[in-house]
Amino acid sequence: MWRSVRVRLVRNTWERLARLDPYWAIDNRPAWRRNRAELGEFFADGRVLIERQLAQAATACPEFRWGRALDFGCGVGRLSVALAARFREVVGVDISAEMIALARRHHQGVDNLNFVRNTRADLQAFRPDDFDFVYSFITLQHVPPPLIRSYLGEFARICRPSGVLLFQLPARERIRRNTRSLWPPTVAVRLRRAVNRLIPMNPVIDVHCLGPDDVRAVLASAGAEVLAQWPDDSCGPAYESFLYLARKR
Repeated sequence: MWRSVRVRLVRNTWERLARLDPYWAIDNRPAWRRNRAELGEFFADGRVLIERQLAQAATACPEFRWGRALDFGCGVGRLSVALAARFREVVGVDISAEMIALARRHHQGVDNLNFVRNTRADLQAFRPDDFDFVYSFITLQHVPPPLIRSYLGEFARICRPSGVLLFQLPARERIRRNTRSLWPPTVAVRLRRAVNRLIPMNPVIDVHCLGPDDVRAVLASAGAEVLAQWPDDSCGPAYESFLYLARKR
């Protein structure tokens, strides 16, 4: 029951963000705020990121199969469409119907790219061993740790033997936020969310962490092993974050 409640809370947050400020919600730079994104530049940045990360992954695992790929937390397809330039088929998955609608609108002419909405704590819409490559970037950090563990296990389940997982996760918070708050952390978070409901143009995106030892343990129990782990700066200086490369056994 609690997993479904957590999924519903995440879904509600991202549906609201998708309606209010979808491009900024995906990449929190001021240039994308209030739907003022220059879409050519927005998607070009995604292509640069994907090319850099795939090149980095290939150094540790050169035997990539460029077959079927999944982009978990695809948003409006910023990184999905870049993956589609390299893989035979790409499926973008997101929890938000609004994000999926925008993704389909932006990329309706890309024949090897499809988008699927998933509102479950698992990925049962996909069969075991369904993908050669499973990718997720700045997405897992926005779901609570029990869901992070669930989705990591699902990544391994739907990946083919010797297939590759490439995903990002923050490990810990370097800078404690709200240090001047008079409220206990749980109360402060609840107050912040209440204010956010009253002032919807000031969306708050929660960030959750899972340490490398936990990541490796979850993947090992699902039949995958971490091949490489690189520092990642996508969360900014407040968080220690990593990009993980794993392979299904």
